[in-house]
Amino acid sequence: MNDGVQHLTGLVWSVADLLRGDYKQSDYGKVILPFTVLRRLECVLEPTRDKVADLSDQYEDSEIVPKGLLQRASGHVFYNTSHLTLRGIASDPENTAKNLQLYVRAFSDEARGILDRFDFDGQTRRLDGAGLLQHVTGKFADLDLRPDVVPDHRMSIVFEELIRRFAEHSNETAGEHFTPRDAIRLTVNLLVSPDSDIVTAPGAVRTVMDPACGTGGMLSAVEDHIKELNPDATVDAYGQELNPESWAICQSDFLIKGKSPGNIAFGDSLTDDGHAQRKFDYLLANPPYGIEWKKAKEEVEREHQHLGASGRFGAGLPRINDGSLLFLQHMISKMKPVDVNGEGGSRVAIIFNGSPLSNGAAGSGESEIRRWILENDWLEGIVALPEQLFYNTGVFTYLWIITNRKTSDRKGRVVLLDARDEWQKMRKSMGDKRREVGNEHVRAITELYEQALEVAQDPKSPRHAKVKVLHNEYFGYQQVTVEQPLKLRFEANDETLTALAAAKPVQRLEKSEQFVAAVRTLRGSSWDTQPQALTAMKRVVAVAGLSWPTGGPFAKAVRDAIGVRDPRGEIQRVRGVVEADAKLREYKRIPLGADVDDYLAHEIKPKIPDAWIDPAKTKTGYQIRPELFFVARLKATFEPLEEFCRLVTERVGPQNSETEESPEDANSYLKEKLRYLRAQDLHVVDSALEIPSPPEGITALTPCAGGDIVGRSGSWRLLPQLFGQAVTSLIVLRPQDPGTGRALCEWLNSPAATKQLPAGSDLMMLPVPVDVVRAEEFDDLLENVQSARHRLRAATSDLLPNVFSGADSNIQELRRTIQAADAEALLIGGLTQALEDPVSRAEWSYPFHVAALARRYRISSIAPSTHPAERMDSLLKLGEGIARTLGIIALAELAQADKEEFLKTLRQKFRSGATFGTWTTILGWRAAPGAILDPDARGDAHLLLRGIKEFRNSGSAHAHGVREMHEIGDAADELEHLVLRTLRSVSWLATTHWDWVERCEYLDTASFNLVKQRLRGSHPAWEPLEESSQRPLRPKRIYIGNGPTKAPLDLWPLASVDVCSDCKTRELFLVDKVEQGVLTLKSLRDHPKEITYPDL
Repeated sequence: MNDGVQHLTGLVWSVADLLRGDYKQSDYGKVILPFTVLRRLECVLEPTRDKVADLSDQYEDSEIVPKGLLQRASGHVFYNTSHLTLRGIASDPENTAKNLQLYVRAFSDEARGILDRFDFDGQTRRLDGAGLLQHVTGKFADLDLRPDVVPDHRMSIVFEELIRRFAEHSNETAGEHFTPRDAIRLTVNLLVSPDSDIVTAPGAVRTVMDPACGTGGMLSAVEDHIKELNPDATVDAYGQELNPESWAICQSDFLIKGKSPGNIAFGDSLTDDGHAQRKFDYLLANPPYGIEWKKAKEEVEREHQHLGASGRFGAGLPRINDGSLLFLQHMISKMKPVDVNGEGGSRVAIIFNGSPLSNGAAGSGESEIRRWILENDWLEGIVALPEQLFYNTGVFTYLWIITNRKTSDRKGRVVLLDARDEWQKMRKSMGDKRREVGNEHVRAITELYEQALEVAQDPKSPRHAKVKVLHNEYFGYQQVTVEQPLKLRFEANDETLTALAAAKPVQRLEKSEQFVAAVRTLRGSSWDTQPQALTAMKRVVAVAGLSWPTGGPFAKAVRDAIGVRDPRGEIQRVRGVVEADAKLREYKRIPLGADVDDYLAHEIKPKIPDAWIDPAKTKTGYQIRPELFFVARLKATFEPLEEFCRLVTERVGPQNSETEESPEDANSYLKEKLRYLRAQDLHVVDSALEIPSPPEGITALTPCAGGDIVGRSGSWRLLPQLFGQAVTSLIVLRPQDPGTGRALCEWLNSPAATKQLPAGSDLMMLPVPVDVVRAEEFDDLLENVQSARHRLRAATSDLLPNVFSGADSNIQELRRTIQAADAEALLIGGLTQALEDPVSRAEWSYPFHVAALARRYRISSIAPSTHPAERMDSLLKLGEGIARTLGIIALAELAQADKEEFLKTLRQKFRSGATFGTWTTILGWRAAPGAILDPDARGDAHLLLRGIKEFRNSGSAHAHGVREMHEIGDAADELEHLVLRTLRSVSWLATTHWDWVERCEYLDTASFNLVKQRLRGSHPAWEPLEESSQRPLRPKRIYIGNGPTKAPLDLWPLASVDVCSDCKTRELFLVDKVEQGVLTLKSLRDHPKEITYPDL
């Protein structure tokens, strides 16, 4: 978010300081939102206010006020006929309430209706009763919300940020009111881009509708996008919204833009269609995920039953706990038909979570809705979006594109596009939103979607794995029911006789107790067939003087009670037909066009010869499996997990003890000899001695020991080698090669493995990358990574405990405890910022030159008075500082490898002074493997730095005087994304230390003591340290790295530390210019230092 918007939002929200004490936090928004709307309306009307009021005065005695004249005088579709202003109202404390009421009533009906949705009268009465109305009114009167200061799109963002804060304080979901701007940009691009010829045609007129429009962000974005392509196009936007506050904000935005207020309907789109007779060119929505539709159930079911296919919900009804697919059916019903010439039609874009893709079995409402869409060939494509993209959910989401006018090459096919990696980390998270889709990502996704058919057919394309193009029928399947015969043997034992006595047909007998007693005389008997069992039972019943009951229900009850399933038992029949065993029934999915008989013969019969498929139970279903989007990205050879480790299946417990003692003795053995590893202990303890004994009543547990991988899906740990022996109810994997344990554990915990991890026994078939797991190099590196994770977890385990967990005996002590916890929380917040924010991380841990520039930018970005142009200048300097730092390392490595080439470069590239382009050119050179700045270390940094340089040269960073402030702010936002990505791409700089050697002390022939200062972080008082070395280093020089096998890199004469002759303080100087054997170095303060270098 732009800092100017953030600052303005902060000013508006500061009204909360006045409300504190009289209002609950959850009620702040009920005051702040309507007053912000009121002030915005006032600022919009300000230029013509007096003109409208004077005109109204002329008709004071008239019964009819000429509304049209007042609208023309106002210049808007709304107006206010009063001479009052908020500032004037606030200056009259005695009459604030009365005058504010008069002022609001003087608005035209459309504007007054907006304030009514906020219950503005009720809130002003409450404020007046609390003695706050005059203060709140005055506070808002001071806000400058004129359109030339705060343009419409900025005002929309302010409203959205206010709603987000409101939702945070009231435990509501911000995402139910509005969608993040980056997600909107992508949605609009994919919706409209294929129609570029249509929307750019002269006189183009397009209609757009959002049935869950919130504050109207999506509608505004579509209009802005089309207007950008064709300024002369006409865009008529329509929407509907259920939330009163969101509706009011959207309506006010429409009023200010001069649009018809009737275009935004209020109410539930599912039960009360506000645009029942309309069809639209474009429809888009981000409906709430997983929201029950119980309130709409009666009306929706009535329409489904009475109207069927003629209504909106004829295809089917989803389960009651998720109405997402109802919104989609509603939108499809509003698509324009395509005529015989192929003209007309519509495009639909809707954002879902994963549920609508695959929820619901064959024949369910969800499956039937998907079937309806696919069999009508309306689904054009689905884009898998990054996780953590929305405010109210961190899960993966999916953008569906629906149209009834597919191009000929896409007919009958669906594009599945994996865009999960197209994101950048936000500097500051907002709710669940920690990632955003930058402009370059939007362009890349849009381009890939447009070229999907070509990319999918080209295996050599670098983006081939991101795209699948599948025929509609691929998503269909036949759900067949595989039956097996019920096979029973018959027994009279305690269990079966008890079941017989409990059977209702038996209990209903007149002499049921005598009947059961007679049959109990057969206890211990068994029979191979049902006739044998019945003959024996009838005999003992007759002996008892009882008659054998007749009737099918009684006979079935007896059979079910005494029958025991047995694979070699008698096949049961009903009227000569083999009876299916419900417990052995299986449901199989086979492709839509597959032959069922062939499937039975080749896939089922070889394993189960007497199985059959019941054709009466076969159903057709449609499903879009989420794993279709999740392809292996790692270019490696994969083999099943079973090739690397063994699933431990042994059990230790009363039923399978290593002792020959009784179960009681076995329990005692477990408690005395073994420890119990629970899930909550898995990542905490390092030894079996730290965990408890197994609990009472234990069942069989799995043994585990050091070197085993223990856990469950998404949470695995390689137990330390010296862990000892334990038992656990978790899954235990024993690596065949101990050297592969760490890599295996890391892979099992990866999102790639977690998402495709099969259940149960199929775990061992999980694909594992051979090249990584069997590489000793990776195992060694992962030892440090996993050890650091464990230390971090241990170090933070005791931080911020529950404040009621102590021994405080009175409220005063508890208050001090809470105050201490609050102070610790603030400290932790500052510490973790360096982990979350790349600027803070650079300021804290990168080499001084970059760190100091990062600090300058951070300070400028949070200062309220900073102009966007100043912010952009700080960003460009930071980008250039990164390039300079990397470039100096590259030059120093060149000097070490080829001195002549190094000298030649200095003479040619630095003759006129170093520029941003100088450093990016140097970084483009090929580096030798093993160098500090090898290709892996450079990563994407070189391309990103070139992007920053091109941004600067393109003019986006200039011409401040002829551009609006918000345009400069937008450009600064775009530049910030590039710079932050660059900082992240060179995170290795945090461990590439620049050390200035003050002196080198001789200890013996192969041992030296280095007294150094580490040029790390932004503070100019660098960190002093001493370090032993096997080689001498020249004092007063800067070195990078100093290992036992590799000599450190000497940065002289490219970098130097010295006392500046101008400011008399010690500074870091970096090379800037070379002329006639003299190198001129400059500090961050632009102070010069000259070094004579005879070799030049």
